[in-house]
Amino acid sequence: VLAVHPCNIYCMAATQCMRWIFTGSEDGYIRKYDFYASMNGKTMLTQGQRHGQVDSVTKAGILTSYWENEEQPNSKISPAAISALQQQQQQHQIKVYSLDCHSEAVFALSGLESGAINLWTPRHEEGTCHHVFRQHTGPVSSIRLTPDQQGFISGSWDNSVLQWDLNNGAIVRTYTGHGSQISSLSFQPAGMPVATMDMSSPSANVSNDAVLLSTSVDGMVCLWDRRDPTSLPRKLILPEKVPPWCLSACWSADGRRIYCGRRNGTVDEWDFAEGKFIQSIRMPGDSGPVSFVKMMPNNKHLICASQDNIRLWNVTELQSKSSLRPFHIIAGHHGGLISNVHIDPSCKYMITTSGNREWEGPSTNGCLFYDIQPLL
Repeated sequence: VLAVHPCNIYCMAATQCMRWIFTGSEDGYIRKYDFYASMNGKTMLTQGQRHGQVDSVTKAGILTSYWENEEQPNSKISPAAISALQQQQQQHQIKVYSLDCHSEAVFALSGLESGAINLWTPRHEEGTCHHVFRQHTGPVSSIRLTPDQQGFISGSWDNSVLQWDLNNGAIVRTYTGHGSQISSLSFQPAGMPVATMDMSSPSANVSNDAVLLSTSVDGMVCLWDRRDPTSLPRKLILPEKVPPWCLSACWSADGRRIYCGRRNGTVDEWDFAEGKFIQSIRMPGDSGPVSFVKMMPNNKHLICASQDNIRLWNVTELQSKSSLRPFHIIAGHHGGLISNVHIDPSCKYMITTSGNREWEGPSTNGCLFYDIQPLL
């Protein structure tokens, strides 16, 4: 299924049950799709929309509603400044740089170019903004709700990472350590034993949702202990001959490995407990930068999105001496950067979006819905 967009798709969010899919794009609109109506529907793509797509992409996504990601006036500024802001908003689009939503779609968050973060309702009074979080001074490139959904983490082009309390709107903590634009944020997967952030005692057990992973465009990867507000980040040092660049990093399903996509077409694999570089997974030549990485829930397959294709790597066979490459091509996107990959908890469906997120690279301007079929 293809949800056609007129421009780059910068971000995407989904409810836990996968009922609603939200996309944020370069034209300043947030679009709401009915996922199951799209997968089970019979609305076909036009011949023009199918042009350039693989043969298996035939259906169109069901768009239920859409609204603008509007810049809300600040009550602390003068009426003249508010009027100037409204005129500026009419002249250019307020791009949607980041999105995240509540598991039941009670509320959602979107990042703006000005550094503001809008909290709005996606189910009742769709698109109505109820509060604005203001602190960042640059585009908010990443938003991630905390596991308890009582707060969220935001990263911006102003090099800062902030933790917010949704109950009172206050900043709980500032994570200082990055020297470039923040590109991704993720929490360590829950439910598995992990090691402490202290390198001197790697065997101590801690609550694993206390570890935050953040990356920036200059290639820096930081690990933060959220339990200790005064702790410094653990940084994963770039291996030799690896260019300083990273748009995406992810955890393994058990929380013991970290994978980082690089500009030279490789993915770095790290051991979390020891902080040690394990190996570099190299894409085929001329595949382009790895713009997104995502581990599947089975902890066996790693999705690596390059400019030419999306590849499904079997990480358990990387050391195999077989002449066959341990990956499969996932048909769909070709010739564009991937801005997001989402897999539902049951590992039945996958959603991918294409966009450069205001960084370098082309886009296919499409959001694809996949049905995952197990291999027996």
